[in-house]
Amino acid sequence: MTNVTRSIFFDIAGISQSNVMGERASTQTVRTRGVIVNVPLAALKDDKFLAVELEVPKVTRWAGLTSIREEIVPPSGNREKQYRAETVEVDPLELEIRRGFNLKLDSTWHVDGPDDRRTINAPLVVGTISRTPRKWHDHLVPLLAVQDLINLAHEGFVPAEQARVEFKIEDDGRPRDSATLWNSRLMALPRHGGVSSPKSMTEVPLFYLGHIGGVKGLRNWIRLDHEHGRATGPITNTYRYGRTGIEVHLIELAVGMEYWTNLHKKLGRAWAQPRRLRKKTNEPLPMSIGRHVGPAFSDFVGDLDKWSQLFWDAYTSLKHAPSYEYDPRDIEILGDSGQLLLLGELLNRVAGNRKPMKAIAHSTSNREFKSSLLQANSSPQRDVVPLLRRGTQVP
Repeated sequence: MTNVTRSIFFDIAGISQSNVMGERASTQTVRTRGVIVNVPLAALKDDKFLAVELEVPKVTRWAGLTSIREEIVPPSGNREKQYRAETVEVDPLELEIRRGFNLKLDSTWHVDGPDDRRTINAPLVVGTISRTPRKWHDHLVPLLAVQDLINLAHEGFVPAEQARVEFKIEDDGRPRDSATLWNSRLMALPRHGGVSSPKSMTEVPLFYLGHIGGVKGLRNWIRLDHEHGRATGPITNTYRYGRTGIEVHLIELAVGMEYWTNLHKKLGRAWAQPRRLRKKTNEPLPMSIGRHVGPAFSDFVGDLDKWSQLFWDAYTSLKHAPSYEYDPRDIEILGDSGQLLLLGELLNRVAGNRKPMKAIAHSTSNREFKSSLLQANSSPQRDVVPLLRRGTQVP
């Protein structure tokens, strides 16, 4: 399967053995998630990685690193209309994640196909570079975080197509190609759990990299995801491991909100302190986050007080009321809107402003959702929950 080449299998997923007779293993099976081919084993100084680069197609516009320029040349005289496309050099973005370890965003291009049917590919390059060789896991963690952010923007799993790895090798003056890497966690759509690809890679994403501050915001996201996985997990796991039941999804989001709010309450942040409605009764917890993200979310749901109460009542009832009766569609809608709120709060944090929540609320993918919501909120006879449904037609 790897042809005749020097290979390293890595990222161990499990080891099993079987015995035919006695205690000694007759066979041992090692499952790995990755393989690197074309490795210069004889010149290798260390089996750890100096650099890993992923090529992720169809997301250069999201990252602001488009490297192809197109032009339609109008007809002139005897010359017919012409089409031109050329590659454009872009300045790579590089930033230190931690001491001696950098993240890089760049663009590259490939031309394939026969002379009369050429195909130009110009994917985004996401890379990690270390001053000294590091374990695979050290490179994997930030790469997964970047991919999670791309998944959130496009609302589906966006796989990398190619990858390269650099090792520390003996300098013997011989030219060598980079070793090629394949890893299922980054490059294969999970077969189980209902994980799906984005509906379309040409539609406007929920947000762009520029909305969170570019590569600095990306660095902040990597750090946030590493330190506060209990907050990021409920929104990123959907596109990596599949969606759980609608009830579990809502509970996971509510737990993520509780963790995030309590964390900042302990830090003495004023926004995380719940307001008292009456004696011994505080407002529902999502209210504090809803105010903190700015007016964009309040405008999106129409009535933040009512939405927060509905969301929190559903959460507590699902946990504590065995006889709780509900419409599954309403639970799904509350969960979807709660995910947008938690996503906006976390992205606001990494950006240092409220632009991400505003971008998410005004995204064209949510425009029909918001339009029907605003129309219906003008009618006091209608409840909020049935209106938080994408594509709902309001009579």
